[in-house]
Amino acid sequence: MKLYIWRGVEYKSWEQCKVQTQPDGYTVESLITGNHFGKIFNVKYVLRLDKRWSIQNFEIHLEIDGAKDIIKGIRNGEDWEINDIFRPEFRGLLYIDISLTPFTNSLPINNLMLMIDQSFKINVIYIDILNKNIRRVNQRYTIKSKYEYFYENYDTNFVSPISVDRNGIVRSYPNLFELVSEGINKNA
Repeated sequence: MKLYIWRGVEYKSWEQCKVQTQPDGYTVESLITGNHFGKIFNVKYVLRLDKRWSIQNFEIHLEIDGAKDIIKGIRNGEDWEINDIFRPEFRGLLYIDISLTPFTNSLPINNLMLMIDQSFKINVIYIDILNKNIRRVNQRYTIKSKYEYFYENYDTNFVSPISVDRNGIVRSYPNLFELVSEGINKNA
């Protein structure tokens, strides 16, 4: 089991993330706590990924200023159900992007396996935790060097470099997230 801790710069948050390798892929469990513009939040998410880092299902437990909620997503072939509701606009999507964590940026980075200067446009299920909004978003990832990517969000015109470690896990997402610790739990 690999352990990661990120500091959220913009969200004034801390995230403790565990990535467990399974025979059929990965299980990711994470806890995030923070305070963004006076909204105090606690989030626990569990992701199930296949061996190619494509999302299979997810469960997000959130508490914002004392109000609790759950967001569940299950992929059935090409189709998605979010909180038991069929969502045709997400058909064929392989990735999610959770607003409060850099970890979900590692999904397309590991799945796309781009060559230097190659880029790829993708669509993701974007989960804006603090605004409780789930929508389809257009993004592009371009690899600049072995550990450096350039991220573009076409819906908001947001762009940023992203640096990753040798496993494709986000280390630095300037002004948003910084990895402060990583390790291996040999007892897990």
